[in-house]
Amino acid sequence: MNPKLSARVLVALSIVYGLTIGLLSILDIAQATMTTFMIVGAVVLGGLWVVRGLFTGRG
Repeated sequence: MNPKLSARVLVALSIVYGLTIGLLSILDIAQATMTTFMIVGAVVLGGLWVVRGLFTGRG
């Protein structure tokens, strides 16, 4: 996967994740479930951004 495509995929995943959190908040879904989803999602997305940064560099 080339660097531009991986950046686009991660930006799209980040947007979808943010919209999902917003929707869950608006619908007032069970707070324990939402908290777990938020923590796991943030860790996974953050990890993916870090891995992308390590393997693509700045070049």
